[in-house]
Amino acid sequence: MDLAGRLVRRFREEPDDPTVVGLEGEDADRVFDALGSGTSRALLRACYEEGRTRSQLADELGTSVQNVGYHVDKLESAGLLEAVETRYGENGREVTVYEPSKRAVVIAAGEPGVVDRLAAAVDRLFVPLVLAGLVAMVAGVVDRGPERIGMLGDDAARTTEITATSGTAAAVVTFLVGVLVVLGADRLGAFDRPDVERRSGLARLLIGRSSESTHRYAVSTLAGALVTFLALDLVAAGTGHRLSIAAWIGVQLVIPLGAIAAAAIAYANDGLVVSWAAASAPFVGIWGYLVAGEFTRGGIDPILFALGPAAVALVAAPLGSIAYLVGRGVATRRGRGTPLSRRAIAVLIAHPFTAAAIVAGWLRLVG
Repeated sequence: MDLAGRLVRRFREEPDDPTVVGLEGEDADRVFDALGSGTSRALLRACYEEGRTRSQLADELGTSVQNVGYHVDKLESAGLLEAVETRYGENGREVTVYEPSKRAVVIAAGEPGVVDRLAAAVDRLFVPLVLAGLVAMVAGVVDRGPERIGMLGDDAARTTEITATSGTAAAVVTFLVGVLVVLGADRLGAFDRPDVERRSGLARLLIGRSSESTHRYAVSTLAGALVTFLALDLVAAGTGHRLSIAAWIGVQLVIPLGAIAAAAIAYANDGLVVSWAAASAPFVGIWGYLVAGEFTRGGIDPILFALGPAAVALVAAPLGSIAYLVGRGVATRRGRGTPLSRRAIAVLIAHPFTAAAIVAGWLRLVG
């Protein structure tokens, strides 16, 4: 049997996980030192045929037992040879039988191992792929046609029946396109982690003190808007009784949860604009569902289209200001960051009242 065949036979016997050896370090030195001698390689080749004792190897290779012992020790130290059993020789003394190790040794030249690369890829691409999945689900809902909800509903009978496969093709195509976009962006380095930037002054007040945290919260905010869209669809479409109930509860809580998230962001990273975005995400998700439904039914109501930006400006952003004040107040009391100036506090307190005054004035004007 040739050497390749013996290797296959050996590793069919439930081999251990491979050992990855880089080109640098003591492990690499031991492996290359052990295989640097022709005698060591011949000794290892002989052991692949059948387990050998030191004296048997000495007879087969035509050398001394002391020389064989020297090379066996090197191979064993490098993890290429292992003692598998002890038997008694012809003279009644115990002798050790050696065979090649079942643990494969992989020489990694210049790059990390497969597992390390895979783990790094998962860590780097998990969030973009999750976002691609959420966007694909939203595309499936839009393709199927969002349902009318609340006062926008009517008594007309449904012309189509919602099935498990409604919008599936659009969702699958969108996800595949999203995956291709993510992989292409990754090759361009879009998801490489840049150096963390620490901000101060006005930049910290508006977008947060840590660039990495700001990016993470911005992605979470986008995901929150998409999840709100999908939860509202579960409520409107009534797909699955228990799932619909859970989605209904989630929709009832989504605006308070957005405010809590805005306060938590302000506590952890500062960033008034990011807090506004977190508080606005539920409003954007709900508004997006309503607009998508009207669009798929033949057009967009201008009043409904303008309602979203108005709700964000007049309700969500002031709510975010209140949450920001709460978060920064708690952070200041616990010694995290510098206190807000009196002018900033005054502006933030005035924000909700200003928005309320604008709404009241508008209602009085149109009424």
